Amino acid sequence: MHVNGTRLRELRLARQWSQEQLAALSGLNLRTIQRLESGAKISTESLRALAAVFEVPAGSLLLGEPAPSQPALQAMREGVLRGLEFKGTTPRADFWWFALAVAMLLAFAQLLAEAVGPLPLQLASLLVLVPWLAACTRRLRDAGFNPWWQLISLAPVAGILVLLYLLTYPTRASEPLAAPPA
Repeated sequence: MHVNGTRLRELRLARQWSQEQLAALSGLNLRTIQRLESGAKISTESLRALAAVFEVPAGSLLLGEPAPSQPALQAMREGVLRGLEFKGTTPRADFWWFALAVAMLLAFAQLLAEAVGPLPLQLASLLVLVPWLAACTRRLRDAGFNPWWQLISLAPVAGILVLLYLLTYPTRASEPLAAPPA
């Protein structure tokens, strides 16, 4: 098993620990920490010790293909099924998979429109309008923005670019609730 040295280093730096501090907390040798951060093989015991210190699943410290939040087709399907749902949030990756599905549908409708007339493109545009607004609403909420920011897209060119920029923001970290005053 090879450890993901980059992830290990990121977790350590996020906690502002030195390699020496991580070695002391995990009970591992400093040289072992240095080797692991360079992507060396890891023993099961060392993996368990580091996972316990960082409070993450052991598998998340191993090298492997990065797993998306959902497979692409499942994210597209969920975007369609939640097409009329304006409540809740949509993670960034899932939103962009849905956006790709919308773009592919509109491109296909454009090809049909060139062959048979404008009706397929008009129907497809109307079909995706409400699901697109709902997905943008959920995505903006997930990024920590008010969904009313969608109105900026009514401004020619620049408004759409600003909206697309806002849709790329990462998920906002949920803040802990403040304790009520005693």
